[in-house]
Amino acid sequence: MPAALKDSVDAAVVDELARRFSAVDERFDATGFVERTVAQLDDLELKARMELIARELWRALGDRDPAASLTCLVDVARAEPPVGGWAAWPLAAVVELFGPSCPSEALDAMEYVTKRMSCEFAVRPFLRDHFDQTYARLLAFTDHDDERVRRLPSEGMRPRLPWGAGVRRLVDDPLPGLAVLQRLRHDPSETVRRSVANHLNDVAKTHPQLVVDTIGAWAAEPATDRRMVAHALRTLVKRGDLRALELLGFTTASAVAVDRFEVSPAVVDMGTHIVLTADVRSTAIEPQRLVIDFVVHHVSASGGTSPKVFKWTTIDLEAGEQCTLTKRRLVRQASTRTYRAGTHRVELQIAGQVVAATAFDVRV
Repeated sequence: MPAALKDSVDAAVVDELARRFSAVDERFDATGFVERTVAQLDDLELKARMELIARELWRALGDRDPAASLTCLVDVARAEPPVGGWAAWPLAAVVELFGPSCPSEALDAMEYVTKRMSCEFAVRPFLRDHFDQTYARLLAFTDHDDERVRRLPSEGMRPRLPWGAGVRRLVDDPLPGLAVLQRLRHDPSETVRRSVANHLNDVAKTHPQLVVDTIGAWAAEPATDRRMVAHALRTLVKRGDLRALELLGFTTASAVAVDRFEVSPAVVDMGTHIVLTADVRSTAIEPQRLVIDFVVHHVSASGGTSPKVFKWTTIDLEAGEQCTLTKRRLVRQASTRTYRAGTHRVELQIAGQVVAATAFDVRV
């Protein structure tokens, strides 16, 4: 197993691509491609390695019309057995880096490349610089017979695609994206429906009312995937949005007493766990379905705190019923947050409302 993820992109990947391209194009400079690429790999991180391979692939294809080079790329993507794994990623990178010079041919190529490696990142510069042409093609892809191609319009147009290049137009105006989702909401593929949910969740961060209205209309359709709806509304549920809670059948004004909420141990080191415990008791005269989260206020670099809501559980409480909940969580650094020494406040949130609090200290 490679010591680091970047080491998965090694000379073997370069050799495979050289073999693949040589098989479809006798003019491909396989020797030069391998020698130049392998000589530079060791000093680069993962993304830089992919970009290097893509640039050297394009160079090895020679001085020809860009559309002709993309034809070679499509031939590799369509060849059997299919190119996969790390060797497929540079195909999408080639489209991203060099496709915008001939957008029509590049969008044609995406239909085949995205079956080997998703072009969700590659399509972003096309949406930025050639929106109308790209949007028309993505709409057509929603009727494709391959689920990987159908997923591309939803995933590629996400307003806040993780690690994807920003496209401000998609954040400011989500309606073109929603028109795509309208076509895909009943897609037979769970992977496509999951992308629809993630797209809606992105939109909810800036246009919450629009998302609630959209899902409210969809929820009336018997074919609507309830898991997709729940996943799409997850951010709004954490915010305590009343309409989102109602759409999912949760109680919006909880009648609950918290007899205990504590965290142990009180002082933790990095790489160890905390355990949250809560004793909750219904004070209602009828059953309640409750969504329960917890909020950790992480110590920031400035000395303040930054809250992050985490999913805990959902429970059904009968009138007067009591239950004990526990949650174990690892305290460690992550790409989305940094733990620093100091006191971290933890809040218990039920139906979007903070009902109790405790704290623990982190030693770094």
